[in-house]
Amino acid sequence: MKKSLNAKSIILYADDDIDDLQLVQDAFAQYNDHVEVVTATDGVKALSYIESISAYDPAPCLIILDINMPRMNGKEVLMNIREMDRFKDIPVILFTTSSQPQDKAFAAQNKAGFITKPLDIRQMEIITDQFINHCTDEVKRHLKRKISDL
Repeated sequence: MKKSLNAKSIILYADDDIDDLQLVQDAFAQYNDHVEVVTATDGVKALSYIESISAYDPAPCLIILDINMPRMNGKEVLMNIREMDRFKDIPVILFTTSSQPQDKAFAAQNKAGFITKPLDIRQMEIITDQFINHCTDEVKRHLKRKISDL
């Protein structure tokens, strides 16, 4: 099913830190006409959201997961996503305070990006561009076209 050019792209962001959820939502505010950021406060809720998407609804263009979350961590969510036929190829980013080599290796082994959370808000614009670079080429073209129309 082809997405309408007027439809918003969905980005799912799961993190148990309310401040980080707000930071990412604020970072994508410039794209509000074209992107909807759906948030979940833990891995179970993120996975539940993904499983609730019907075959007729658009899948997220990007999933951003904090590694350290209660009930189900980001790594577990990522492994579950990679086992789902419909969602296994969706770009996923582990967005975390960790800079551990084993976490980076885990992300690479599971076809996911790995971005360390910024220390301050000024770095968030750069990170938002990195998030978008993980999206599919179709979504990137759509966002660039819409932003240039502003």
